Amino acid sequence: MKTLLLAGATGSTGSRVLALALQDDRFDKVIVLVRKSLTLRHAKLEQWMAPGDDLLAALRNEPVHAIVCCLGTTIKAVGGDRTRFVHVDRDLVVGLGAWAARQHVPVFAVVSAIGADPKSGVFYSRVKGEMEAALRALALPRLHVFHPSILTGKRAEFRLGERIGIAVMTLLQPLFFGTLARYKPMPVHVLAAAMLNAVRQADGGPAVQVHAYAEIKKLAAR
Repeated sequence: MKTLLLAGATGSTGSRVLALALQDDRFDKVIVLVRKSLTLRHAKLEQWMAPGDDLLAALRNEPVHAIVCCLGTTIKAVGGDRTRFVHVDRDLVVGLGAWAARQHVPVFAVVSAIGADPKSGVFYSRVKGEMEAALRALALPRLHVFHPSILTGKRAEFRLGERIGIAVMTLLQPLFFGTLARYKPMPVHVLAAAMLNAVRQADGGPAVQVHAYAEIKKLAAR
């Protein structure tokens, strides 16, 4: 039996990972890293609550067998503050990865994005690329990086631009084949299932694995 640590449990993807993990008999404990206590209660659920604003201060020197990181925000959510965006989407993720390396956690899965590139001229893509590069440099035993396209599914907040993007991408979906298939809209519950399956199944693949649309779908179906 294994212990799963989940960061970003209140987001659209993380909340679905949490629901699936609590139902999965292969995990006897699910730890969530939070700033505020969740109202959810479950026999397998344990909450590591940060004493202040520093989420990483909640980490403890206790064994964890797998980590799923769904941390992320939007420029709008942080009031246009790029520094705060970088803190959440890069620094917190890399900090969690560094803790995982010190703790010798066997497997780490993280949500990134298509187009992630530390040299990109696009701010969002550059930050995601910097995050990935930093995680790779930590030489974690097993790193799963997920590159979903636009995510579909229920969200806590309304995002007009995202709704428009989803509608457009859905209409264009029949045109996405071959290398363009990676741009197909990704149901958030499929991504969540794929991430959980990635960390609960040991395999002999490479230390770093990047999963786009087709690979995510396959992982989710396991």
